Amino acid sequence: MLSLHTLTLGSVLLVLPLTSAISGLLTDPEQVNGQTFDYVIVGGGLGGLTVANRLSENPDITVLVLEAGADNRNDPRVYEPGQYSVAFGTELDWNWPSSQGRNIHGGKTLGGSTSINGLAQTRGQREQYDALSSFLGGDDGGGRWSWTGMFNAMLKSEGFSAPNDQQQEAGASANPAYHNTSGPVQVTYPDGIYHGPQQGHFKEVVSSNFSVAAVPDADGGAANTVAFHPNTIDWHDSGHRSSSATAYWSPIESTRSNIAILTSHLATQILMDTTSSPPRARGVQFGTSGGGRWEVSAGKEVIVSAGAIQTPALLQLSGIGDPALLNRLGIEITVNNTGVGKNFQEQTIDSIGWTPVDGFDPQGTGPSDVISYPSLLALSTSSNIDIAETIASNIESYAQNAFDAGAVVSVDAARQLFEIQQDLMVNKSVGLVEHFFDTGFPNNGLGIDMWQLLPFSRGTVEITSTDPFTYPTVDPRYFSADIDMQIQIAGARMARKIFQAAPLRTIVTEENAPGYDAVPEDGNGGSDDDWRNWITDGFASVHHPIATCSMMSQDLGGVVGADLKVYGTANLRIVDASVLPIQFSAHLSATLYGIAENAADM
Repeated sequence: MLSLHTLTLGSVLLVLPLTSAISGLLTDPEQVNGQTFDYVIVGGGLGGLTVANRLSENPDITVLVLEAGADNRNDPRVYEPGQYSVAFGTELDWNWPSSQGRNIHGGKTLGGSTSINGLAQTRGQREQYDALSSFLGGDDGGGRWSWTGMFNAMLKSEGFSAPNDQQQEAGASANPAYHNTSGPVQVTYPDGIYHGPQQGHFKEVVSSNFSVAAVPDADGGAANTVAFHPNTIDWHDSGHRSSSATAYWSPIESTRSNIAILTSHLATQILMDTTSSPPRARGVQFGTSGGGRWEVSAGKEVIVSAGAIQTPALLQLSGIGDPALLNRLGIEITVNNTGVGKNFQEQTIDSIGWTPVDGFDPQGTGPSDVISYPSLLALSTSSNIDIAETIASNIESYAQNAFDAGAVVSVDAARQLFEIQQDLMVNKSVGLVEHFFDTGFPNNGLGIDMWQLLPFSRGTVEITSTDPFTYPTVDPRYFSADIDMQIQIAGARMARKIFQAAPLRTIVTEENAPGYDAVPEDGNGGSDDDWRNWITDGFASVHHPIATCSMMSQDLGGVVGADLKVYGTANLRIVDASVLPIQFSAHLSATLYGIAENAADM
């Protein structure tokens, strides 16, 4: 299968394999074992496949992607939007246990989480992208880490199809200036868009009663609004899911001879050459749980795109991390980087449900499309505390708490991080919670899936063993900063009030989650104590883990700089959700596609 060429050094004749002959989707590790590729990419998810596609546009560059999961593009649990969540808890899901008995789902399949997520395509607030440079001492990466740079990168990934007539009749609309029609990720509205009154009523109530502006298209940087949002679905392909696998791999799978993907093999160690200064990633070891181990070499770079949980674990296994952890496990330190696995952030979700009136017809199959992102002003009428004052009075204690838990590198670093977040929440009017109007859930009725977007709680991801197949300890420290609970309570109370308002109230009968028995109605949406008890018992992870290898300055605990290169290494980069230093008022995928497109241009 391999072409060969010869090289004579003195009297020694070397026979070297040309790795450019290795291409396509592979499952046999021997096909790549001992080979050299220009770029070795760990993780065939959103970041990995985006970068792999763009790098391999140059036919003189060779690329290998190592993916822990299998290729499941032809599995209806993946391609059929209506089967969202069916893959959870299966072989397609990492299903990491986290603290407080909650699990975090993530795609363990080609395409990563883009193959099993909820397909919502949303962008964050302009000011949140502009704030990225604040974590880097003002370095915006040559304009990449700003609204303009990220907007252009997000556009590059997008293949948008404007709503057709029947979708417009249902309420969908778009501003052409906010979209690109020629990118690989297919984005549009579903053919089964709901024509019943529920989504329009939700939008009307939120905009009329709660100071959330209704806009025809929220993708232009003003995200603190209520709007119809498109989905990552491909109307050219029977309305199937458009994942990073179908967008960035399927079109080139049989046409490029310089890129290969090896599936069903886990990267077990980044091989570092510590004789170089700084240390250089010379390749990757990978294997199976049965004990097999193989190696590939990287001629130019190793790029890690394994996600916010597996990426820090792989770095730690490779001797890159906090010496206190590595010494405890007897791992030789190759790069002292105390921020690895720290600053971990995850959101918390609760669903408020109401029973529709008898005979209610949603008039469609979905997925659901309408989302609201209320800012501090909009949320304040549903809060029994002064959110801004509570944040201001407690930043020092939040910082100390995070440091005491080992979740940040210093109290001062945490204070600076929280002050950036405070400014966005209080002065820049970013969305504080998401209200996702959900037809069919919970309890087969109408609901609002609600989560606080910007937690002050910080946690950790740490390996506990040198066995790469042992999951790391994942501790988001949910609600360790009580303001997160206070905002969650306000968001839940606001969701109840939304259903209590006309015209939405005219199409529902009673609340079934939590219900007035669990959280009695007191004339103001229920008491804080009752909401707190219900939330504590029933919240779930949103499955949006980030920030464990944050793109920040080193004094703040950053792991990568503006070039996404791991501090203290010559050629090791990270391109995934772990580099995001803070949560955004949006779902993750659009922003992560922008990061990956920017990374590929570096």
